Amino acid sequence: MAIFVSVLLAFAAEQWRDDINEKRRATATLELVRAELELNLAELRDVAPSREQMLQDFVAAMATLQKDNTFPTPFPEFAIPEITNIAYELATDSGAVTQLSTDGVLVIARAYDALADVEANADFLDRRNAQIRYDDGEQYLSGFIYYANRAIISEPDAIERLQEAIAVLTEAEISSSEAD
Repeated sequence: MAIFVSVLLAFAAEQWRDDINEKRRATATLELVRAELELNLAELRDVAPSREQMLQDFVAAMATLQKDNTFPTPFPEFAIPEITNIAYELATDSGAVTQLSTDGVLVIARAYDALADVEANADFLDRRNAQIRYDDGEQYLSGFIYYANRAIISEPDAIERLQEAIAVLTEAEISSSEAD
């Protein structure tokens, strides 16, 4: 009987140790997600002041093209935010997000969804920039105007959603450290 009880206790201790290690890995992964969101937020805040000017520069370039029938040189400057989602993919693939409440998971998912909109703008800009064609300059410049308008709309929404997600993760981190 003593051997049986000691084997059961050993299994229980091993399971407890595995649970603790899994919780630590999940917590560390969620800390990575928070750090990634903070970097993305900093990126968006860095480009935010240039958005209105970028739009005006592209509108002025379009006016030059239409007035003089010449492609504007130099071409207006633009800034593309560097957005990442590697930590979020790791968190979803590893199941670390299950450590959060359902509402918390939704807040974080919405933040990354808003970032996907921002990233789609940046991808569009990269593709258009790689294929400058002077013979369809009006269509080309209108694409940049479209991008600038979308950035002015989507980036502030992404900033707001990122702040909410960071708050959720910070709260979860505090709750987790209090539970330990």
